[in-house]
Amino acid sequence: MQKHMTFLVLVYALLAALSSLQFGRGGTVEDYPNTSCSESEKLALLHLKQSLIDDFNYLSSWIGDDCCTWQGIGCNNRTGHVTRLDLRNGMLRADHLYPSLLDLKYLTYLDLSNNSFHEMKIPQFLGSFKDLTYLNLSYCKIEGFVPHHLGNLSKLLYLDLSHNTYYHGNGGDYYYYYDLPSLLHIDSMRWLSGLSMLKHLDLSNVNLSGTSDWFSSINMLPNSILVLNLLSCHLSNNIPRHLPFINLTSLISLDLEENSLNSPFPLWVLNNSGLAHLSLERNHFHGSIPDSLGTLTSLVEIDLSENGFNGSIPESIGSLLSLSSLDLSSHEFQGRLPESMGRLSPLTHLLLGGNKFTGFVPHFISNLTNLTHLDMSSNELNGSIPHEIGNLTELTDLSMSLNELRGDLTEEVCQLSKLEILDVGYNQMRGSIPECIGQLSNLMELDLSSNSWEGFVTEHHFVNLTKLFFLSISSKSNLALNVGINWVPPFQLQYIYLESLKVGPKFPHWLSTQRQIDDIIMINTSISDTIPTDWFASLLSQADLVYLSDNDINVEQLSSISAVPNGMIALALSNTRLSGGFPLFLCNITSLQILVLSNNYFTGELPQCLANLTELQGLDVMNNSFSGNIHASLGSLRNLTYLNLHDNKFQGKLPLSFRNLTKLVILDVGKNNLCDVLPPWTVEQLPSLRIFILRNNKFYGKISTNFCHHPSIQILNFAENQIVGNIPLCFGNFSAMITVNQSDDFHQSFVRSYMMIIDNPKGLELEYTSNLKYQCYIDLSNNKIVGEIPGELMDLRALKSLNLAGNYLSGRIPESIGMLESLEFLDLSSNKLFGHIPQSLSNIDSLSHLNLSFNDLSGRVPTGNHLQTLYDASINAGNNQLCGPPILKPCVGDTESPNVPDDDEGNSDLDEEHVWFYAGIGPGLLVGFLGFCACLHYIKSWRHSYFHLIDRVFDKIVVAFALWRRKFQN
Repeated sequence: MQKHMTFLVLVYALLAALSSLQFGRGGTVEDYPNTSCSESEKLALLHLKQSLIDDFNYLSSWIGDDCCTWQGIGCNNRTGHVTRLDLRNGMLRADHLYPSLLDLKYLTYLDLSNNSFHEMKIPQFLGSFKDLTYLNLSYCKIEGFVPHHLGNLSKLLYLDLSHNTYYHGNGGDYYYYYDLPSLLHIDSMRWLSGLSMLKHLDLSNVNLSGTSDWFSSINMLPNSILVLNLLSCHLSNNIPRHLPFINLTSLISLDLEENSLNSPFPLWVLNNSGLAHLSLERNHFHGSIPDSLGTLTSLVEIDLSENGFNGSIPESIGSLLSLSSLDLSSHEFQGRLPESMGRLSPLTHLLLGGNKFTGFVPHFISNLTNLTHLDMSSNELNGSIPHEIGNLTELTDLSMSLNELRGDLTEEVCQLSKLEILDVGYNQMRGSIPECIGQLSNLMELDLSSNSWEGFVTEHHFVNLTKLFFLSISSKSNLALNVGINWVPPFQLQYIYLESLKVGPKFPHWLSTQRQIDDIIMINTSISDTIPTDWFASLLSQADLVYLSDNDINVEQLSSISAVPNGMIALALSNTRLSGGFPLFLCNITSLQILVLSNNYFTGELPQCLANLTELQGLDVMNNSFSGNIHASLGSLRNLTYLNLHDNKFQGKLPLSFRNLTKLVILDVGKNNLCDVLPPWTVEQLPSLRIFILRNNKFYGKISTNFCHHPSIQILNFAENQIVGNIPLCFGNFSAMITVNQSDDFHQSFVRSYMMIIDNPKGLELEYTSNLKYQCYIDLSNNKIVGEIPGELMDLRALKSLNLAGNYLSGRIPESIGMLESLEFLDLSSNKLFGHIPQSLSNIDSLSHLNLSFNDLSGRVPTGNHLQTLYDASINAGNNQLCGPPILKPCVGDTESPNVPDDDEGNSDLDEEHVWFYAGIGPGLLVGFLGFCACLHYIKSWRHSYFHLIDRVFDKIVVAFALWRRKFQN
C-alpha cells in the first residue's frame, strides 16, 4: 500500500491547516518603500547563522541589510517583521540554537526539517513564540524529551516532530525506518491540551512508551483536528473500544501504524465521518471488522495489514465508493470475497495476500478496471485464473502465488500491456507457458516457479522483455529451456532462479551475456559440463548469492581460480560432483556468510584459512571425504549458527575452541572418527544450541548433568558411541521437547534456507531441511548406558522419536510412557528391561514404529486403540515370557484360541452367523452360474467371443509348453 496520504488528503489537510496563516514575502521597495526587517531581527538571524554549519552554502544569500530577501526568510509585507523561517532540506548541522531567535517576536512559521541537528535538544524557548501557527522539526536528528513548554503555543495549527531517528534519508522514505531507535521521547502528553487550535499532529517515531495517558490526552485534542499520525511510537496500551465521550470526530487522516496496540477494531474511529485515510497496519488488532466500517464513505485509503483480524470481510465494504486503496493482507480472514467489492470501481490497489480466502478467483475482479496492483497471494484460492483478468488493462502488479490455482495460465494475461510484475509461483498450474508473455514489454519481474509446467520455454517467451531483471521458473513436471546456442537475451537479469528446469546438458552460454547478476540459483538443471572459468570467476566477483547445487560441474574451474574480490554473501555448490582439495580462494571472500559444499568428493584437511571468514553464519561440508583433525581455527568463527561436518573422515578430538561459538544453534559432527570424552563445555558456552549430533563416533564417558542446562535442545543424537553411565534424570528439563517453540527467531534468520541435516532417528537416514524446527528426538542407541529409563523423560510431550536400543538398560518401562503424546518412533530393543508392557502405550495415537524386542518383558501384550495397527510379531521378539496376541503363546487362563470367545453363547452366535452366511452365498453362486450359461446360450456374439478367447488361451499354453520342452531337451 502507498505509505503516503493521497493527493486528496494532503490538499484537504494543508488547506485546513494553513488557511489562517498570514505569510508574507519580502516586499519590494517599490511596493513598500519604508519597510524592511528590523536590525534586531537581522542580528538574531545572523546569530542563528553562526550556530549553523553550512556545508553546502544554503545560507549564502544571508548578506546585505534587508533580511527579507534572504533564502528561507518571509516577512510581513506591511510591517517588514520576519514571520517565516523556512530552512527545510538545507542539510545544515548544529548542536544548539541561540536564544536570540526570541527576537523574532512575530514569527508564525518555523520549519527546520530535514537537517542534521545531532545531539541537539528541542529548546524550551520555542514555547515562547506566541504567534506560531506552524512548527516542523521532522527528520532533524534532534533528541531528548519534548519540552512541555510547547503546550504554550496556543495558536499552533501544524506540529510535526516526526522521524527523528539515528538515521534518515529523504523525508518521503520514512517507512524504511520502523526498526530504528527513536531519538525523541515524550513522558507525558498533557501539554497537548494547550494546543486548542491544532489541526495537524505528527509524532511518528517519537517514543511514547513512557506515557500512560497518551490516549486520553489525544482524545482531549480539539475536535477540529484533521490529521493525527502516531506511526511507530512504541504504543502498547490497549485502545478502549468505547469511550464515554469522543472529541476526535473531524479526522480525515489517522495513522497508528507499527505499534503494539492490542484490541478489537476501535469503534471510536467510526465517528469520523469525513475520514479519508486510515492506517492501523502492523499492530495486534484482532476480532472481526465491523459492518459499520461501510459508513465511512469518504474513505480513500485503508491499510489494516499485518494484524490479527479474522472472520469474513463485511459486505458493507462495497459502500466505500471513493476507495482507491485497500490493504487487508496478513490476517486470518477466510471464506469467499464479498461480491460487493465489485462495486469499488475507483480501486487502484487491492492487497489481500496472506489470508485464508477460499473459492475461485472472483469474476467481479474484472469490474475493477482501474486496478494497478492486485495481490491475492498466500491464500487457499483454487480454480483457474479467470479469462476476465484481461480486462484489467491498467494492472502493473499481479501476484497470485502460494495458492491452489490449477489449469493453464490464460493467454488473456498477455493483454496486460502495462504489467511490470507477474507472480503465479507455488500453485498447481499445468500446461505450457504461453509464448505471448514475451510481448509484455514492461515486465520487470516474472515468477513462474513451482508449478507443473510442461513443454518448452523458448526465445519467443522473452523476445520483448527488455526490462526484465527478475526471472524465476521451476516445474514439478517436464519443462525444458530450449534456446539457440548463440542466443543473446534482450534483458540483463539481476536475479535468476531456475530449479528442476532442464537447461543442460551443456552450459547455457546466454548466461555469459548477463553482467549484472546479484543472485543466481540453478538447482537440478541437468547441466553436465565444464563451466567456463572466466565466467565463473566473474560471477563470483559480482554476485551476492551463487547456488548451483545438484548439477554435474567440472572441477577445473575451481582449481584454477586464484582470487575473487570481496562481496559475495552465499555460495552453495552441494551435490555437484566436485573433488580435490578445499578451494583455497574461498578463504579470501571474507564477506561470505553461507558456504555449502556438501555431498561432493572433496578430500584432505579443512584449511586453517577458513578462520578468515569472520562473517560466516553457516558452514556445511557434510558427506565428503575431508580428513585429519578439525582445526581449532574454526572456533574463531564467532558468528556461526550452523556447522555441519557430518559423514567425513575427521579424527581426533572436538576442538576446545568450539566453546567460542556462542551463537551456534546446529552442531553436527556425526559419522566421523572422532575420539573424545563427551564435551560438557557445550552446555555453558553454547547457550543457543538446539541440534547436537555426535552419532557414529568414538565419544566416551558419562552424560554430564550439565546437559540439562540446555533447555533449548530439541535434537540430541549420541547414538553409536561408547557412552556409559545412566541417563540423567534432569533430561526432563528440555523445555523445547515439552513444547516446540515454532516462532523462534533463529528459524527466521538468513541461514534457514541452507540448513540441512541427515540423521536416522527412525532407523533410516532422513533428510531434514525446512521442517527442522518441527523435529524433536533423543537417540542414545548402541552405547553402554545402564540403569533405568527415567520417568522424567515422560514429560517430553513434544518428543517425536525416542531410541534407547542396544544398551544395558534395566528396570521397568515407565507406566506413564503414554504421556509422550507426540511420539512416532519408540525403540527400546536389545536391553535388559523386565516387567510388563504398560497399557498406556495404547494412548499414543501417533505411534507408527515400536520395537521392544530382546528384553526380559513378561505378561500380556497390551492391545487396543492405535496398538491394533501395529500387529507385528517382531515388535516383541526375544521376550519369551510375553503372552497374548499377536504372540501365539496364550496367557494363563486363556483358551488355545484366544481370539475365539470362551462362552457358549458367543460360539452359538458365531455358528449361527456361519450358517446364514453359507446359506446366502450358495444360491447366489448358483444363480450367477446359470445366468452366465444362459447368456452364452441365447447371445450369439457372447458365445463366439467366449469360445474364441478359450481357443486363444489354449493355443498360447500349447505353444509355450512346446517351446519349454524343446529348450529342456536341448
